[in-house]
Amino acid sequence: MYNVIIFDLDDTLTNDEENIKEAFKEVMKHRKETYDDNKFSKFYKIDKKTWKERAEGKLITPYEDDNEKKAEWLRAYRFLEYYNNEITYNEAVEINSIYMEGMKKNVVPREYALDIMKYLYEKNYKIVIVTNGPTIPLKTKIEKLGISSYVSNVFSAEEIGAMKPHKIFYEGLFKKANIIKSDKILFIGDELEKDIKGGIENGMDTCWCNYNGDKNRKYNINYEIHSLKELENIL
Repeated sequence: MYNVIIFDLDDTLTNDEENIKEAFKEVMKHRKETYDDNKFSKFYKIDKKTWKERAEGKLITPYEDDNEKKAEWLRAYRFLEYYNNEITYNEAVEINSIYMEGMKKNVVPREYALDIMKYLYEKNYKIVIVTNGPTIPLKTKIEKLGISSYVSNVFSAEEIGAMKPHKIFYEGLFKKANIIKSDKILFIGDELEKDIKGGIENGMDTCWCNYNGDKNRKYNINYEIHSLKELENIL
């Protein structure tokens, strides 16, 4: 039925909260601050809010015509917010560099992530990994998940300067991965407003990884799973 399977990466194939927590701990060490869960909770909320508002077009950077500077600003912005603008922009950029290195250190997979990649690869599906996350830790995450040999292409929002669910993101993805409209594609992701909405609006079948048992099934989704293992019943 399908010949291309597109996976979101963060929180679909990985446990992104745990990954972010370990990176945040590296920031605390760098700043000679004591880590605690309240501090992490504050940063985690800011991080989620930043990317949500960016995807919705509510957060505009001063560098909309420069993808590299735009990405730098967005990532520094989270730390400016966390420290209530009591640090400089350059300090925020430096802190983000520490954070990004921390994102590479501890990649926590979702259960069955490696198994399902091997299963799909052996069934001759073309597997593509996409993310709204940064380019720098993307390949490292895939390597640490142990799935590099199963994946045909990887694509980050930073490469095109637009995030899921925007059409520009998918145009860039299709071009890079050499996906054509006649391909039968299944898009698999955990976020309704980014992965599922974007997949539907760009003509793809969708599979929602509803790991938390959310009852708010607001889109016309083709499949809903609660474990990656369930993909074996679909594909």
